[in-house]
Amino acid sequence: MKSSLQWMKEYVRTDYITDPQAFADRLTIAGIPVEAVETWGNEVKKVISGKILQIEKHPDADKLTVCQVDMGEETLQIVTGAKNIAVGNIVPVAVHGAHLPGGVKIKKSKLRGVPSFGMFCSAKEFGFDDSVLQPEEREGIWILPDTTPIGTDLVSYLGLEDVVYTYELTPNRADCFSMVGLSREFAVLGKACARYPEISVHEGEAEAARMIRAAIEEPALCSRYAVRVLTDVQVGPSPLWMQMRLRKSGVRPVNNIVDVTNYVMLELGLPLHAYDYDKIHGHSLYVRRARAGETLKTLDEVTRKLTPSMLVIADADAPVCLAGIMGGADAEVTARTKTVVLECASFKGSDIRHTGRALGLRSEASARFERGVDAACCRQALDRCAQWLQQMSACETAKGIVDVYPQPEPVRKISFTAAQINDFLGTSMPPEEMTDLLRTLQFDPVRQGETIVVTVPSYRGDCAEMADIAEEVARIYGYERIPSTRPWSRVSEGTESREHAVREKISQILSDCGLQETVTFSFMNEKSLHRLQFPAGDDVYRAVPILNPITEEYPLLRTTLLPSLLDVLVRNQAVKNDRAALYEIAAVYQPKALPLTEQPSENIRIAGLLYGKRLAPAWNRSEATYDFYDVKGVVEAVLQGLGIAATLQPSHFAPLHPGRAAAYVKDGQVLCRFGELHPRAAEQYDVAGPVYLFDFDFAAILPFVQDLPAYSKPARFPAMSRDLAFLAPESVTNRQITDVIQQYGGSYLERVSLFDLYQGAPVPQGYKSLAYSLVFRSPEGTLADADIQEALDAIIATLKVQLNCQLRES
Repeated sequence: MKSSLQWMKEYVRTDYITDPQAFADRLTIAGIPVEAVETWGNEVKKVISGKILQIEKHPDADKLTVCQVDMGEETLQIVTGAKNIAVGNIVPVAVHGAHLPGGVKIKKSKLRGVPSFGMFCSAKEFGFDDSVLQPEEREGIWILPDTTPIGTDLVSYLGLEDVVYTYELTPNRADCFSMVGLSREFAVLGKACARYPEISVHEGEAEAARMIRAAIEEPALCSRYAVRVLTDVQVGPSPLWMQMRLRKSGVRPVNNIVDVTNYVMLELGLPLHAYDYDKIHGHSLYVRRARAGETLKTLDEVTRKLTPSMLVIADADAPVCLAGIMGGADAEVTARTKTVVLECASFKGSDIRHTGRALGLRSEASARFERGVDAACCRQALDRCAQWLQQMSACETAKGIVDVYPQPEPVRKISFTAAQINDFLGTSMPPEEMTDLLRTLQFDPVRQGETIVVTVPSYRGDCAEMADIAEEVARIYGYERIPSTRPWSRVSEGTESREHAVREKISQILSDCGLQETVTFSFMNEKSLHRLQFPAGDDVYRAVPILNPITEEYPLLRTTLLPSLLDVLVRNQAVKNDRAALYEIAAVYQPKALPLTEQPSENIRIAGLLYGKRLAPAWNRSEATYDFYDVKGVVEAVLQGLGIAATLQPSHFAPLHPGRAAAYVKDGQVLCRFGELHPRAAEQYDVAGPVYLFDFDFAAILPFVQDLPAYSKPARFPAMSRDLAFLAPESVTNRQITDVIQQYGGSYLERVSLFDLYQGAPVPQGYKSLAYSLVFRSPEGTLADADIQEALDAIIATLKVQLNCQLRES
């Protein structure tokens, strides 16, 4: 919706608007959002109307002509290349010293040796774009009406100096989709009094009821349908002032009949439509649903297929209008039209919206019907339209209006007290100020003691209770004037849950390790599980099917994050990305039973992958790629960051390479599995390898997370270390040996670590040499050899008996 301040002066005093932008801000704060403020005419100066007296060919240019132009007080010579001019035309002339949009300045000059004292102007040079120009005005010089006075400054005559507001109105404020509706807002904000059009029509002898019949067959979709008949119609151009107002509002002038219907729509907010009476078969109009197979050629020359869900206006034979959206070409008003039927109706907004969407068609009329129009004002809109056309001497008006209004809207009243409004808003507005405000908005308040009763205007369908009245008071009073207060109710401060804090900490650790977080769909395909080498019958295959999947590729809710990450890797490799370090923290879904009888379990998993170059080559370093120890380091960084001490064990997780997979376990719970992607899985996914994966079970690690860091006093006494090397059978693992050392190392044993592994001569075949560093410390004093010897002897003896590990002497 657009409104011109110059046009608005007809309804309300606007002299208080000294700063249009500041007033636009006031409107926006009051709930009438202004999207743009356009200033018109300030770039156009010294453009005068002139009448072409003579046109001659240029003596030295085939495409130029020399024109003599009557400018009122003088005759000017203009050289032009325009093709659409003729003797007697009145045209805009930019004379010497004129200014045009874009910083263009006009001065006298010579064109091929012939003096020219100005320039003819097109409509575009006044700031109009093609959408509001008639086809003949889009090219060439703007030919003004013959009634235009000669020698007149066109900026003033055309009313070009103006400010135009463009509004972004919300659907609940349908009443503001008109000049009259907006004038109420201008009046109440400017503390002025709005003036409304005086409507009167002189009716002739012919009776409308004898000439046209109207009926509503779908009362649920059309609450009111009214028509007026105009006779002795003279179709022609509308007055220039009306064309200018329409153009500033973004509407293209067509002819006086169409222009007046559009003008009244912009003025009063009710769309109207005009039919050629002689083209209406049976001289009857019916509001009904379209029938199967019916079509309608609309005014944009497109033949549209109709469905029974669409509301149409039909004559005795076929549809003649798409209700509330666009008229039909077969009943269009043309230059030969002598009798016109004017229609004004109230259609159900949701039905108009559905029809418009189905056909891909919207119009100024449908935009208003979708939001709702004031059915009570249909007769006024018809009378206003007839009034304008009578003032133009363009028609006679038949007596009466054929008005089908089976169930008029009841009058709504709302009762409240000023104290209720003030308590609701936190204000202290006197009752007198409140009633004055509501009276300006035409709510007609009546005080009955402390109680105020307002009659809701028919155009305010959004007001139904006291809270709506309070909103009206607040937005005009000024939200910025309402003091901020704390809520009286008990409000507890929101806190972060422990689960969320742990997830955020894990995310931060993984990001610090150089991984990037990814977010993928919560869906998967069973084929992905087969590619990852999960055996048949594995619990990951128990997935929830989706009734309406977004695509056939993802018919299941995922039970593991690994397929999603592999899909991301595939896309990265497809675009030649030679590095991927990714992780995702998200839910997987495990049904308790299939088919579903209750909500599936949502278990959080943390999964990631590493692929490609860890370090790019540089002058001082060689290229390095991710390996098993990188993914192990990432996993250990997470566990250490959470304060979890877990045991490393071999893993037989199906998607991972046998022998290159491990797991961290604590108290019998598997916290994380990690390792290299199984070669067959890499082949099935057609990804280059190696690829390294990790997969945390969030529910398993959560109980072991240390919310506070572990603390121990710094050691006061020095440590004592001993190195032990053993010959162990190849089948014996490092974990078995360290378990024995920790079990029999005594209370002074602080830590044990493997620092050497060797196989080959002189170590016997079938054996390996494992060397360990043992650190002992006492909090009570410095240890002596005798203090740890018993523990060393117990370790050596137990390893020999239980694991056949012999202490190496050298």
